[in-house]
Amino acid sequence: MLKFENTNNRTMMLWALVALFVTAGIVTLVFAFGGGGNTVEDVNAIYTNAAETLVAQQMTLEASQPSETPTVTMTVTPFETATPFATLALPSPQVFSSPTQSAGSGAVGCNNSIYIADVTIPDGTVMAPGQAFIKTWKVQNNGTCPWATTYKLTFISGNAMGGAATALSAAVSPNQSVDISIAMTAPTTAGDYTGYWKIYNDQNQPFGTFLSVVIKVGAATNTGVPATALPTTAVPPTEAPTEAPTEAAPP
Repeated sequence: MLKFENTNNRTMMLWALVALFVTAGIVTLVFAFGGGGNTVEDVNAIYTNAAETLVAQQMTLEASQPSETPTVTMTVTPFETATPFATLALPSPQVFSSPTQSAGSGAVGCNNSIYIADVTIPDGTVMAPGQAFIKTWKVQNNGTCPWATTYKLTFISGNAMGGAATALSAAVSPNQSVDISIAMTAPTTAGDYTGYWKIYNDQNQPFGTFLSVVIKVGAATNTGVPATALPTTAVPPTEAPTEAPTEAAPP
């Protein structure tokens, strides 16, 4: 507000100076070109007109001054509520399925095999805890190379059930079938158990189809025969022999 008033005062002073310069110029012209006895009256009239002009200009400036500037009310806009981030659901862990028994093993190469059948212990066989058994699979060599006796059936995953890697008992030519057996022992805890095996060549490389053993171990049962009481045979009491009466001899 003070800045605005200072500006108006400066403007009025400038206009006053301009009016004085104009008046001085008029007076100079009058003295230069005028004459006669009316000079003093003319000068007074000029000063009067100049004064009236200044008053009129001041009134015009005051009238043109703007009214009091209205106070601007600051409206505080509340901050927009932040939108919460969406909760990202963690992906469920991917469950990898166990290898499944298949009739073939894909593309035929030098070493390949096909599962034919379970010779012993079909999948799902019920076992007693700690029961020893021999699992035998029939497998065919459907590759182009013979299997040597250095080839082994080796445990891959699951439960080995005490089984160990076992070498082939004889060489197997292409298109020939062979029975492969592994000695195992059922776990001592009841439940379902699965093991996966595969043939390895002499370069320790697995090939062919998976061979599985799946058993169910039942709860331990008491197989002992309860002791039974043997019946006792009662011996009838024996009667003591009685002495036969003797007859008296005649006199």
